[in-house]
Amino acid sequence: MKTLGLIAAGIAVTTVTIMGAGPAHADFTDPVELTDSGENTEEGEFGEYAIDVNHPGSCLVVQNHTGGRVTLRLNYPTSGGKWQFAHDEVGVLSRKGKVVTSPSGRWNVRTNPPIRFNWVYDDDLNDRKGCNGSWVLTMN
Repeated sequence: MKTLGLIAAGIAVTTVTIMGAGPAHADFTDPVELTDSGENTEEGEFGEYAIDVNHPGSCLVVQNHTGGRVTLRLNYPTSGGKWQFAHDEVGVLSRKGKVVTSPSGRWNVRTNPPIRFNWVYDDDLNDRKGCNGSWVLTMN
């Protein structure tokens, strides 16, 4: 009986450990910090993508489903530096611990390498972080 109790306890601990250590998924509110503070200089081939709809104070969430690393730079709102996204990384652009917002709600980005893309606006996304909604740029 004592052996059966120890086996049951071992199974319970294993179950709790497996359930508690489930896969980590990036939340849309996970920040992706600026990787340098240099100028927006060209470095290889970039594709340029823009969303030209007014949503003042919006943030930009990037989903990278390209199969590789993508470097993103902002043309508007202007910003020195770049953000890098690994395959399947999802995050909101941030700089010095704060989300990057667009005064007009318009966004113009460059990526290296060029991508296939889709823009979707979500008016509730990241509102707790100070965003007036978020544009989600899905890179394929």
